[in-house]
Amino acid sequence: MQALPSLLIVDDNISAIRALSRILQDLGQICFATGGEQALDFLQKMRPDLILLDAEMPGMSGFEVCKTLKADPLLKDVPIIFITSHTETQVEEVGLALGAVDFIGKPVKPAIVTARVKTHLNLKMAMDKLSLLAQTDGLTGLANRRFLDQRIEYEWLRSRRNQSAFSVMLLDIDFFKRYNDHYGHLQGDECLIAVAQTLKGCLHRSSDLVARYGGEEFAVLLPETEGEGACQVAKEIVQSVYDMGRVHETSDCGRVTISVGVASISADLWPQLGTTITSTSSIAVALLSEADRALYKAKRQGRNCSCFLAVFSES
Repeated sequence: MQALPSLLIVDDNISAIRALSRILQDLGQICFATGGEQALDFLQKMRPDLILLDAEMPGMSGFEVCKTLKADPLLKDVPIIFITSHTETQVEEVGLALGAVDFIGKPVKPAIVTARVKTHLNLKMAMDKLSLLAQTDGLTGLANRRFLDQRIEYEWLRSRRNQSAFSVMLLDIDFFKRYNDHYGHLQGDECLIAVAQTLKGCLHRSSDLVARYGGEEFAVLLPETEGEGACQVAKEIVQSVYDMGRVHETSDCGRVTISVGVASISADLWPQLGTTITSTSSIAVALLSEADRALYKAKRQGRNCSCFLAVFSES
C-alpha cells in the first residue's frame, strides 16, 4: 500500500490549525507547528510532502521560514502554500519570489483549500515518480549511481547537522568476469538481479539505501550507523549472498560470493571535527575512497568476506 502524503500546517492560531486539519484530514497525515522556530525544529526530523504556512506570525514570520527552507539543501524542494489574510498582488509576488507554490486567502474556503492542496500533492507525487524513474537502475531496480551521488551528499549534510554516525559500503561480486565468460551475459544479468534482491533483503530501515555502483559493484548507505553496526550488516550480506547457493563453477568458492568494504565516521568524532569538514563532495569522495580501500583489503584476504576502515580516526 502507498503511504499517505504528509502535510505540515504552521500557524500561531490553534483554531486555524484545527479548521485546516478538519478540511484536509482525508488527504494525508497532518502535523502542525504553532510558530516558525518550532516548524524549523520539526523539519530537522521529518520532511513533509507539503507545507501550509501562515504568512503573518509573531517572532519568525512565514516569509522568513520560507526563505530559510529554500536556502536549506535538505528542505528546499518541499512545496509551500502560504495561508494569509493579505491577498494583495505585491504580497503574493514576494512569497512566490521566495519559492512558494501557491497562496490561499483567509478566511479559508474548504473547497478551495482542498482543491489546491490536492493539485499540489498530485504534482508532487508525479514529480516524485519521474524522479524515481530517473534515479533507478534499469536492470536491478535499485537506485542508480546518479541517485547515490545525490543521496550521499544529503545524508552527509544530515549527519553533520545531527552530529550522528554515518557508514558506507562498497560491494563487489567475486570473479564476476569469470561468471559472465563461463555462463554468458544473460545469466550474468540474472545473477546481478538475484544479488540485488538479496542485498535489499539485508537492509531493515527505510533510511538505508542500496544502489548499483557500476557493473558488478554495489554501494550501501547506512545513516546513523556506527562502524560496529555496519560491520554486522556487512557480515549478514556476505552470508546471505553465500546462502543463495548460486553455482559459480569458475569461482574459488564454487558459488556466487561477494566482498564488502565498510567505511564509517563515528558520532564521537564530531566534537573534534567541528565545522572543519564542510564540503559535501569531499566527504563523499573520502567515504567512498575508504570503502573502496576496505573492499580491496577484503579481496586480498581471500574474498567472500568484509573489511572495515574508520574515516577521520586518530589511527
